Amino acid sequence: MELSVISVNLWQIIISLCNLLIIFLILKKFLFARVQSVLAQRQAQVDDIYAEANADRRDAGEMKQRYEQHLATAREEADTLVRTATQTAQRRGDAIVQEASQQAAHLKQKAEEEIRMERRQMLTDVRSEISDMAVSIASKVVEREISAEDHASLVDEFIRNVGDDQ
Repeated sequence: MELSVISVNLWQIIISLCNLLIIFLILKKFLFARVQSVLAQRQAQVDDIYAEANADRRDAGEMKQRYEQHLATAREEADTLVRTATQTAQRRGDAIVQEASQQAAHLKQKAEEEIRMERRQMLTDVRSEISDMAVSIASKVVEREISAEDHASLVDEFIRNVGDDQ
């Protein structure tokens, strides 16, 4: 059995290492700079994406804060509008009730005045009719016994007595 297949040849190892070193230097000279520039570009792109994402996150946070402030302001304005509308409606309702109350009081006063006037007129009419009836009855009863002056004084006295019964 021969072990020459497994033998270690020092010159062959040195030549292989030199070939490897030469290939490494050639690749480093021509490709390493390009690969580094591509990697640097990619890193710059990634950094830009992260910076842009952070800026967008900051902008979104600011927009959210402004939105919440606007929402709070809108709620306050809505509450103010509702309070104002409620107060206006309450004042208007109070004014309508007061106006209706005044109109009702005025109508009541007017009706009472009309009732008083009609009552006076009715009493006057009744007195007149009663006095006419009394005169006609009295004149029939005592036609010849009373003089015209006595007759007038009896009528006046009767009218005064009827007016006192109110």
